[in-house]
Amino acid sequence: MNPIPQNLLSYTTGCLARWRLPRPLAKLANKGFAKAFGIDMSEAEEPLTSYSTIEDLFTRKLKSGLRTFNGPVCSPADGYLAWSAPAQEGRAVQVKGLDYDLRELILGNEELDKTLDLAWYQTVYLAPHNYHRVHAPFSGGVTRITHRPGELWPVNNAFVRRVPRLFARNERLVFELNLERGGRAFVVMVGAFNVGRMVTPLAPDLVTNSGSRQLRPRVSDCRFDQPLAVSIGDEIGTFMLGSTVVVVFDRAAVTGLRLIEAQDNRPVLVGQSLCE
Repeated sequence: MNPIPQNLLSYTTGCLARWRLPRPLAKLANKGFAKAFGIDMSEAEEPLTSYSTIEDLFTRKLKSGLRTFNGPVCSPADGYLAWSAPAQEGRAVQVKGLDYDLRELILGNEELDKTLDLAWYQTVYLAPHNYHRVHAPFSGGVTRITHRPGELWPVNNAFVRRVPRLFARNERLVFELNLERGGRAFVVMVGAFNVGRMVTPLAPDLVTNSGSRQLRPRVSDCRFDQPLAVSIGDEIGTFMLGSTVVVVFDRAAVTGLRLIEAQDNRPVLVGQSLCE
């Protein structure tokens, strides 16, 4: 058992990030935050002085038209493409020598669906300076959104290399989609230390690591009788601080696709094509 109360500390950090300081102090705090993490404010929709809290600054929108979305599969976020590779018997590489079960990532501790034939995964890590909104990496229909409570280990290299099954253990928000071109895919927003709070405009009441969920952690489901249509590039979620997105495809979804293979932490921008 981890002796550090990760979730409570992360919840507290979130409360501080949302704390509305007097305007002069807010400007000073935001300026210091932007400088400390190297945030490129030239891309932001609003000037630095317009943000009331550090959370507002962190979750800033980009200027209209700054990113283009290139299909059929694109990066869901700004960040670093850590992995894009075939799954090996339903498992993904966390780091060389350490892997985890993608079905556990998606389904948690529920009885694993042995019929779920997962064929490919892509892992994008978001650094603190990145834009922290997540967009649909392909077009399709959302059938289910699930909040899975969990731990909140940091996701930097030191912890990724040492904590087994880190992504499958951490708190996460899982989007299940039917793709327009056939097959199923999953977009998994993975929380991390100080990054427990994630939200989605597709289910506004589903807020992770909230005060009530501190007292009573539970799996929460939002199912759609009729799939909720999303187009490539639509905003589907926001990290209130930063973390990782894992996109997982079943075998039918990758049929005919030529996804790039990568394992080099190359920089990517949201909307950038991840196909050859």
